[in-house]
Amino acid sequence: MIFQTLDDKSECVGIYTNNELFFALEDFPSGLTTTWKHAPYLEGMNLEYISLYLEGEKIGDCIPEYLKDDWGDAVKKLASFKRSLRISQVNTNENCFFDLVPKRFLIEFCETKNKITEHIMLTIPKPKRYEFYKHVSVMLTNIENREVMIDRAKVRSYIEHKKLGNQARSILSSTPKVMYNQFGTKTGRLTTKKDTFPILTLNKDFRRSVKPQNDFFVEIDFNGAEVRTLLGLLKKDQPLGDVHDFHLREIFKGVPTRDQAKTLFFAWLYGSRTAVDDSTSSRLNEFYERDKLLKNYWDGDTVTTYYKKRIPCSSRHHALNYLVQSTAAELTLKQALKLDYMLRVKGSGSAIAFLIHDAVVIDMKKEDEPLLKILVDMMRSTNFGNFMVNIKRGDSLGSLRRADVV
Repeated sequence: MIFQTLDDKSECVGIYTNNELFFALEDFPSGLTTTWKHAPYLEGMNLEYISLYLEGEKIGDCIPEYLKDDWGDAVKKLASFKRSLRISQVNTNENCFFDLVPKRFLIEFCETKNKITEHIMLTIPKPKRYEFYKHVSVMLTNIENREVMIDRAKVRSYIEHKKLGNQARSILSSTPKVMYNQFGTKTGRLTTKKDTFPILTLNKDFRRSVKPQNDFFVEIDFNGAEVRTLLGLLKKDQPLGDVHDFHLREIFKGVPTRDQAKTLFFAWLYGSRTAVDDSTSSRLNEFYERDKLLKNYWDGDTVTTYYKKRIPCSSRHHALNYLVQSTAAELTLKQALKLDYMLRVKGSGSAIAFLIHDAVVIDMKKEDEPLLKILVDMMRSTNFGNFMVNIKRGDSLGSLRRADVV
C-alpha cells in the first residue's frame, strides 16, 4: 500500500492513503509498504522509500507526461500556501503543516504524489546501493529533526560586521535545523540545503553560539581521513600517529613543517598542476601507487569506488581525487551509522547532532558518558584498519577542547 507523509516533524504524525487522512499511529491502516521518504514517526516500520531510487535526480525529470500538469498545479498551490504563511509570519517549524492548509489540498497533492511514487517504483530499477542510502537517509532525517540551539543574541551582535554580517543574517533567517542533501555532490560528500542551518560552512566565530540540547558536545574526528583511506586502499599499515607528521618523515624530508607537508599532499591529491613540483609529485605517485589505484578503480570513463559507488569521470587528472574523497566520505557515514545505532540502543537521549566532513558531533547526556569509550573504539575500527581519531568535548561547538577517553 502506497502512502504519503503529511509532515516530517516527529510530533506531526500524519499520512494519506486511499483518499483518507490519518493523524494517529494507532489509526494507520495495516499493509503500508511504500512512501516517498522517511519521517521520524515511521521508525521501526519496514518501508520502501522511493525518493532514494532517483539517487539525487529531480522528481520533475521522472514524472510521466500524463501527470505533469497535475504535478505542476500541485507544486504551484503548495508554493502559494507557503508564501502566504511566510507573509503572515506563521512559523512552520512550530506548527504541523497539515494544520495550516486545507484538507482538500492535502488529499489532491498526496494523491498525485502517490501516482508519481508508483510510476517511479515500477519504471526505475531499485539501486544496488539502496540499503546504504536508506540507512543514511533515516539517520539524516533524525538529525534534521533536532533543533539547533543558537545563542541568537550573540549571532545578532555580528550583523553590522564587515565580513561576518552576511552569515549572521543568514543564520538568523534560516530554519534552525541542519538539513543535509544526501546526493548533493557526485562523490557523496554531504551538503546542506538552502535556508537551513549552514553547519558545513559555519564561520568559527559563530561556533560558540551553537549549544547542546543535552549536557555537552563530543566531537570524534578522523585524523587525516583521506590519507588513511588512500593507505587503506593500498593495504598499507596505518600510521600510529598524525598522518602529516608521517608524511614529513617518509616523503617530505626537505619540507620544514607539518602544515606545509599537509598542503603539498592535498595539492597533489586534488590535481594542482602548479602547487606541486615534478619531483614531489613523482615521489607521491610512487609512494601511493597512483597507476595501480587507477588501474583497479577507474576504467577511463567511470570511477568505481571500494564501496561500489560509480562516479562518471573521463579525466585521469581527477580520477584519484574522486576515488579517495568518495571512499573517505562513505567510510565516515558508515562509521556514523554504527555510532547512531549504539546511541539509540544503549543511550538515554544522547544523539548525533552534526556530521561535519570527517567528524561526528554528539550531543551527550552526562549519564551516557560511560558509552564514550565504546563509541570512540567503534569510530576507530574501519574497513581499512584502526584509524587514529581526535576526541574533543565542550559546552558549545566553539569551545571544543582535546579530551582523553578512558
